[in-house]
Amino acid sequence: MLGVTPSTVTRLISDLMDNGLVAETSHPSRHGQKGFPAKLLCLVPESFLTAGVFFDPDQMYFCIADFNGNVLSQGKSPISLRSFEAIMTQAGQSLRDQVERLGKTPDQIAGCGVSYPGQNTGELVRVQKIKQFSNWPTVDNERDLAPFFDFPVYHINDAKAACLAELYYGACKSYQNFCYIWLSYGIRGAAVVNQDLYLGHNFASAEFGGLFPKSKPRPSDQYLLDTLRADGQKIDRLSSINNSHLELPVSKQWIQTATDDLRWLCLVIARTFAPEAIVFGGTLSAKIIDEIQSQIAGTKQLGEDFLITPPDILRATTDAKPQLGAAPLPINELLNPSKFRGRIHRGYS
Repeated sequence: MLGVTPSTVTRLISDLMDNGLVAETSHPSRHGQKGFPAKLLCLVPESFLTAGVFFDPDQMYFCIADFNGNVLSQGKSPISLRSFEAIMTQAGQSLRDQVERLGKTPDQIAGCGVSYPGQNTGELVRVQKIKQFSNWPTVDNERDLAPFFDFPVYHINDAKAACLAELYYGACKSYQNFCYIWLSYGIRGAAVVNQDLYLGHNFASAEFGGLFPKSKPRPSDQYLLDTLRADGQKIDRLSSINNSHLELPVSKQWIQTATDDLRWLCLVIARTFAPEAIVFGGTLSAKIIDEIQSQIAGTKQLGEDFLITPPDILRATTDAKPQLGAAPLPINELLNPSKFRGRIHRGYS
């Protein structure tokens, strides 16, 4: 298919094997055969290390992981100061500590993925500021993130990164096409087409929160916080919501209303994207997301005259490690064929 000779393939593979990036493994269907049976090749997971940082207004999560998503070192810490410089300084130092703890050096890390809340704008390097980061300057992520880290930095918003985690390591590894609904302080989303993250021509595809105007009640976690405060609860962060808050009548009503709204959103996605699956995840209370996903998955029909089989309604499996959504960004940028922009020269690392 590529129009190259077997000897060329052998030479290229030999280079990769000599550098410890690729290894041979036996072909299970040819086990026990005589002669020199063909062998399979596999990537060596630990030869490609990445770093991941995720933060929302309350918490920061960070990790060092290998190619297969095995987390080699990780941690989390609360965010006290929400200024851009304070958060990025905290992120950079946290990763330095992780790299040192593993006995590695920065040049052994292929890159770092960073994700945080905000809607992607018409430029991939910029993300619209959320309410909690309103005092941030206008950030060019490629230019302004780089000084805080010791390796190349890649960025995308929290929902798109979480979607990558489900594609690479989570509930959707076997799906070709799916959509992701991310529930945090806001509502965001992502779409995968042919196992590739689809961003659209303006990098803002599948931003499902825009279908729910902020001027009206919406199934966002910020609105849940506002509802609880209006009921007399003194909380201002999602991380402060506990089971006792969820048992309050106002919370139960919010969950039911949010479920109805999100069932409608699933209908819109099913009629427009026609995906194999829709995944729910986020930093909202796991108990709430579990209940919303369970109710919608149990619906026989998403709407009137919707006579085809509805998509699978799945629960994200990587929510507990949101930094694992940022960690694949260097992999996606460097090894994904759809990202290839030109010839690779011998000696490139």
